Amino acid sequence: MVAHRRAQGFAPHVRIGIHLDEATSDEEDYRGRGVHVAARVGAQAEAGEVLVSAATLKAAGLEFEVGEPRTVELKGVSEPLELLPIAWS
Repeated sequence: MVAHRRAQGFAPHVRIGIHLDEATSDEEDYRGRGVHVAARVGAQAEAGEVLVSAATLKAAGLEFEVGEPRTVELKGVSEPLELLPIAWS
């Protein structure tokens, strides 16, 4: 990002949230609880952070280097979720 910022004058900070859950689709969009939870996970991420729900990481069956887990309560979600930052860059 530093090189891009120097060359282009800016580098956007991206926040990414990943959550696996059911969603329904129509011809133009996805809807449902899973979409809302994924959006709320993304909103918990800090600039430049990829945040994944622990259940999603486990279900994927893949191993990534992760940071300190944090448990959060999300609006509209009855149970707290454990979120993990994925180490990348």
